[in-house]
Amino acid sequence: MKRSGGRRAALFAAFAIQQPPVAFVDVNLVTDGAVHQHQTVLVQDDRIAWVGPAADARIPAGARRIDGKGQFLLPGFADMHTHPGAEADLLTYLANGITTIRVMWGQTGQLRWREAARKGALVSPRIVTAGSIIEGDPPSQPTMKIVTNAAAARAEVTEQFRAGFDFIKVYNSVPKAVYDSVVAVAAELGMPVAGHVPFEVSLDGALAARQASIEHLRGYAAELVPKDAPVQPGASLRSRSVVWNYIDATRIPALAARTKASGVWNCPTLVVATHNMLPAAEHAALLQHPGVKYLSRASVPDRAKISYLSDFTEADYVETQRGLNRQLEVVAGLHRGGARLLIGTDSWLQGFAFQEELELFERAGLSRAEILALATRDAAEFLGETGQWGEVKVGQLADLQLIGGNPLESLAVLGTRKGVMARGRWLPIDELLRQLEIARSR
Repeated sequence: MKRSGGRRAALFAAFAIQQPPVAFVDVNLVTDGAVHQHQTVLVQDDRIAWVGPAADARIPAGARRIDGKGQFLLPGFADMHTHPGAEADLLTYLANGITTIRVMWGQTGQLRWREAARKGALVSPRIVTAGSIIEGDPPSQPTMKIVTNAAAARAEVTEQFRAGFDFIKVYNSVPKAVYDSVVAVAAELGMPVAGHVPFEVSLDGALAARQASIEHLRGYAAELVPKDAPVQPGASLRSRSVVWNYIDATRIPALAARTKASGVWNCPTLVVATHNMLPAAEHAALLQHPGVKYLSRASVPDRAKISYLSDFTEADYVETQRGLNRQLEVVAGLHRGGARLLIGTDSWLQGFAFQEELELFERAGLSRAEILALATRDAAEFLGETGQWGEVKVGQLADLQLIGGNPLESLAVLGTRKGVMARGRWLPIDELLRQLEIARSR
């Protein structure tokens, strides 16, 4: 135990103290949808200080040199829908090249992580976090913040603002009057509102309110399913999962046009349906995923104890997976129509779900270059931080990852990651995985 603790302390110390310059030498640089060969990237403190041909590089004495020959350097990813429940979960994101996360349900613990990460005292992605989820009565889950009138909405939004949370998240049963108040007060305070489309609000209501992002394509099924379909979207997750099989795809272009005009982004979280709602045999196989060994025991779900899955039958799980293909059609339609998209997972596999989410976007028909842009530069734009991170350019935050193959040729090469740089600190993949094993054993 003492030896393991020493390795962990060494990693944290290396993350917190000032580092010498780092040079990725003679690397293939992946940026703006293209590969630039034989480049050198110099990092000073937490910023990219120089990018150019390796032959022209002037590397300072004492700099740490990382051999990039045959390797591919690209920006760190952003997972825009996460629920880390323990500090160790943060390492799963870094180990998968994710250097920014948007936490969709936060408490004071997430605020502490965010501040420690900012100070370099915690090995973590950069954190953007909501506070308690605002919900109506009855709540979807008992620990959500129940708000039933406009005065309470003002008080809750103001409290979350003063606490330091970055945005507000709304959920299914929020009454329209409460939603309108939440949006108005958040706008006064400069806080974005994201989350589900409350049933009383409808998709057009969320678009009119300029909700910053819609999660899980909430609200779209209600607009796409004909009124005479044998299944209608209701309050239960079961109905809202199975119903995707009954959408009228001819309605997608008009919805995409309305979404684009509103400026509202969508974070589809495609992978969560496959991870939570697989047929029994496939779900049992998922529990053998290589990433599971790095998760805390509390992170691995027992579906029999998940209340919102209690009314699913085996046939419903089969139908849900079939309906995922229809969700891919919606993603493709939104993209073709110019509506903006984000990459987010919402999976209990934490960072180990991210590559699968990217691959689902590829199944939807997006190019690899487009997908990489969604996971990097576009996420920065959504957060109002264009030019600050998400590209390998001088002056941007040094959030980077080194891969053993070209991701523009195959997303599978993301599994050959050599290491991750978070805010200028180089973290070799072997050391990150060792720390995950140590954390899991506690």
